[in-house]
Amino acid sequence: MIRSSYVGERVQFGRPIGVNQSLRFKIADMAAQVEAARALMYQVCTEVDAGRPSPVQASMVKLVASEMAERVTSEGLQIHGGAGYTTDFPAERYWRDARLTKIFEGTSEIQMRIISDALLGRAERA
Repeated sequence: MIRSSYVGERVQFGRPIGVNQSLRFKIADMAAQVEAARALMYQVCTEVDAGRPSPVQASMVKLVASEMAERVTSEGLQIHGGAGYTTDFPAERYWRDARLTKIFEGTSEIQMRIISDALLGRAERA
């Protein structure tokens, strides 16, 4: 994830990069994606706590959160530019960790299979 202080410290063309509207909008979108995934997770956790677990909803959370994590950390890496790819900033580690969430404990494709089977019935295997 991007450190918010970085966009105020990094100067490009004589101005901190955080004053650029496109970057500000990118960060706003990243924050909204995080909050949307968090809200879905809280909704599913509330159902589980109430004794109404749903494996399909759990798969939806896993899919949405892991895909969001990779997108958002990738954007954070991009914002840091070449420095984001180095170990000088934690952005590269966050991206690698986020990428792993799409693979570990059921790939995104497995989550989509669980969700689509629940919505459409099991597909015939070819």
